[in-house]
Amino acid sequence: MGGHRRIAGELLKLGHRIAPATVWEILRTARIDPAPRRSSPSWKRFLAMQARTVIATDFLHVDTVLLKRLYVLVFIEHGTRRIHIAGITVHPDGAWTVQQARSLARGMGGAAGGDAVSDP
Repeated sequence: MGGHRRIAGELLKLGHRIAPATVWEILRTARIDPAPRRSSPSWKRFLAMQARTVIATDFLHVDTVLLKRLYVLVFIEHGTRRIHIAGITVHPDGAWTVQQARSLARGMGGAAGGDAVSDP
């Protein structure tokens, strides 16, 4: 179904020039059937579906007029490009960051896997 052409193309990239008909004949002689059509989504569609559920996070900092540095914890939903400001603090640490993430997840409900979030 075209797999022999793809194999011939990949072999050509490796420096081996073999006709697609030869590849087809080799596969037929070895009784190797073409790969079945997959019912699962294509790789492009799979990545697009995953992007809707991915949430990225980062810190940014803001320097105030009084020369004080504030740290802002932000989350972005890749699917909607929505930005959530989770919290602002002068001294971010691990416990504070985890608490902000939990609070955001609870606020988003199941959309961010909030059901899986639990307190220690």
